Amino acid sequence: METRWQDFWEKESIYRFDPSSDKPPFTIDNPPRYASGPLHAGHAVHYTHIDFVARYKRMRGYNVMFPLCFDVNGMPIEVRVEKKYGIHMREYDRHEFIRLCEEFASGNIEEMTRQFRIFGESMDPSVYYQTDAKYYRRLTQISFIRLFKQGRIYKANHPVNWCPRCGTALAESEVEYRDNITKLNTILFTAANDPEKKVEIATTRPELLCTCQLVAVHPDDERYRELVGTELLTPVFGRKVPVVADEAVERDYGSGVVMICTIGDKEDLRWVFKYGLKMEKGIDEHGRMTELAGPYQGMDLKEARQKIIEDMRKEGILVKQEDNPQNVGTCWRCHTNIEFLQVPQWFLKILDMKEEILRMSDEITWWPDFMKVRLREWVESLTWDWVISRQRYFATPIPVWECTACGKPHLPEEEQCYVDPTLDPPPVPVCTECGGELKGSEEVFDTWMDSSITPLYNTFWIRDEEMFSKLYPMSLRPQSHDIIRTWAFYSMVRGKKLTGKRPWDTIMMGGFILAPDGTPMHASKGNAVDPLEYHRIYGADPIRFYAATCTLGKDHPFRIKDVKRGSQVVRKLYNMEKLMSRAFSGIEPADLLAMLESVRKGHVELKPADIWILHRYSRTVEEATRSADTYQFDKVVRAVVDFMWLEVADHYLELVKGRLDRRDPGTIYTLYTIGLGIPKLLAPFLPHITEEVYQEHYRRFEGAKSIHISRWPRPVMSDEEGERIGRSVVDIIASIRRHKSENKIPLGADMGAIRLITDSPEELETSLEDIRSTIKARDVTLETSEELREVLDGLDPVFSELGPRYRTRMRSILRVLNDPTRKIELAEELDREGTITFDPEDGGGPVTLTSDMVKVRKRWTFRGRSVSHLTVGNLIVVLEE
Repeated sequence: METRWQDFWEKESIYRFDPSSDKPPFTIDNPPRYASGPLHAGHAVHYTHIDFVARYKRMRGYNVMFPLCFDVNGMPIEVRVEKKYGIHMREYDRHEFIRLCEEFASGNIEEMTRQFRIFGESMDPSVYYQTDAKYYRRLTQISFIRLFKQGRIYKANHPVNWCPRCGTALAESEVEYRDNITKLNTILFTAANDPEKKVEIATTRPELLCTCQLVAVHPDDERYRELVGTELLTPVFGRKVPVVADEAVERDYGSGVVMICTIGDKEDLRWVFKYGLKMEKGIDEHGRMTELAGPYQGMDLKEARQKIIEDMRKEGILVKQEDNPQNVGTCWRCHTNIEFLQVPQWFLKILDMKEEILRMSDEITWWPDFMKVRLREWVESLTWDWVISRQRYFATPIPVWECTACGKPHLPEEEQCYVDPTLDPPPVPVCTECGGELKGSEEVFDTWMDSSITPLYNTFWIRDEEMFSKLYPMSLRPQSHDIIRTWAFYSMVRGKKLTGKRPWDTIMMGGFILAPDGTPMHASKGNAVDPLEYHRIYGADPIRFYAATCTLGKDHPFRIKDVKRGSQVVRKLYNMEKLMSRAFSGIEPADLLAMLESVRKGHVELKPADIWILHRYSRTVEEATRSADTYQFDKVVRAVVDFMWLEVADHYLELVKGRLDRRDPGTIYTLYTIGLGIPKLLAPFLPHITEEVYQEHYRRFEGAKSIHISRWPRPVMSDEEGERIGRSVVDIIASIRRHKSENKIPLGADMGAIRLITDSPEELETSLEDIRSTIKARDVTLETSEELREVLDGLDPVFSELGPRYRTRMRSILRVLNDPTRKIELAEELDREGTITFDPEDGGGPVTLTSDMVKVRKRWTFRGRSVSHLTVGNLIVVLEE
């Protein structure tokens, strides 16, 4: 069934964005999925959330742009290719490695496109893009050229975050911090003027001793005051370093003495700048020790650290080692610990934009709104400009040729882009400054340089100004909360400086999908959930139902129980619609539409139960619409499913089953209205089953080619008084059915006469047949309360009270209480006085019983006959045998 409708949607171009449409546009800045591997459960849920919006907005009359797109750049793909082929990028021909990346990505794109289709995602291939295409990379390069001309782009020999495994610079946003336990090594420095005097210094990075240039103590630390202004000799390397006083030193950490190297962490870097130290390079770009490390040159960091510690231990310089918890910066892609290296890089100025970005964030609607705080915290924490160059292969080439003599950069004209400086000639023959030779850049852009122009690409920036003015800013950016500091932030930076405007009106944040036990999903842990496994069992709609239960902005474990619940909802909807459609099957469309119009104009009187369900339907439509407008999908589905199951199926359909084949206009109007409305309300969430229902039962009447481009439901009735009366009919039937169930009477069993005692009999006159046929009663009549009597019927002993006091006389007492000639008289006395006194005539004398020891038993009669009765609001339901 699902495949059939997927084929239909594709053939009929149901989801195609129409650039010439007069409908208002709703543009979705769909996250281009990394082409690094197939979808897991988290991706399936995340993209399904976005699909909810696209489908809902189409039904609200918008011309929706929801592009099928893929991110085909950067380290995620490079690292996977290296792992797949067991190679290292640096040891492979550049363009052959790029070819392998393209081939790898292409296979994943094909598979993910298939998966998107399987899960019913309504992405539009007519506005397809992938970020490694020349047409896309061209815009990335043009945006770079424009920002360069604005003075926003510069090149500097500045320390940067560096991944030694990937051999590239990283932006601050690409550094992930992880808790780790390392060793804090306390080692001995020697006073330069007194070989016998030793100073303990604690460090986690002994391999950086070769670049130690300074030692610092706190100015108020009495232990080391005499050291300030002297010099110490570093262990192993014997290098003289001065001692300074600095208030940034933590007296309680380690020994309270700090060695300052180039470069262990950001604090080292702050001191390097403060004291004007040289940027000595003890570690190279590949994570190996340089010539400054002497005998340790060429060793990797781990090997060098172990060897230095071993040598210090032999020489008695290592005092002790302790476990030390650290929050270590790692590469976002390969999770290698980062280093700080001074390597020439291209930067985009962002530090001077903090207030601009924060003001822009206030112009954007955030769902959930608390996510805006994360952007503010990130912006306020920034200390470096954005390093946009990467020393990799598979990404957009930086369009620059630099003079080998004077270093002047030469950029192409915009019309010349896309260019690859490793293959293409420079825009001019020689340097325009000194006539020197020009060499093309071998660096590429950070992948976020491509991703952060998706709002510009989608809106035809620099390609169609009329369309751009119509579509920009985009309507919605959906994304995960973990990339606020990257994709959201960088898109805002680019949008502001390239257009002067925000990139979108609204941003919608999804959370993570966790393993069923609530822990993060990782393939390495073996707890990743493959959504296709559950799709094979349940299909797409039940998985989408689970996605709808996941509130925005929160992390959720994968819950198979919600997938199973979704499967039940799918079956319930189909079976319920099949039953409801009996009321109008076989009617010609023109005749049905005329009948519906007659009811709308008030020519046909609806019954109270019809008014009740139509009123409840209208409130459900209002609630669902309100929640969908604010992307609270869980509330939409909960409201609609509860209405469908608990009100329509459990009550209304039971009540009108007897009317289904009578061609009653009111019944037909009601069943058609709610029968069509329910699948429409669920269509964004359960697209396959709702299309099946629509095509089978409603398309011939309504005429829309697909439910997904039909009109979203509107409220049809607001009648509080009518709803109250109809609710009373439903409550009467529910109370009688409950009575049957409690008394082990089959629900389908026939009943005797039912008498409804009410002060407003006119309210129920038109519902008597509905009540009678539903509960299988012989007759249902409206009566007054005058003939209903409550009479005393005897006494019931409370043995727990009587036993302890009258254990030996119990038989005699019970004989009197059950005496047919005395029990009514005694019951009247107990009811009137609260006590009774009598002599059981067992030789023990009179006894006095209170209402705690014995209870008055009462029964009801109607016209002198014993009856059961139920109270329903202000009504009394009398049940005759």
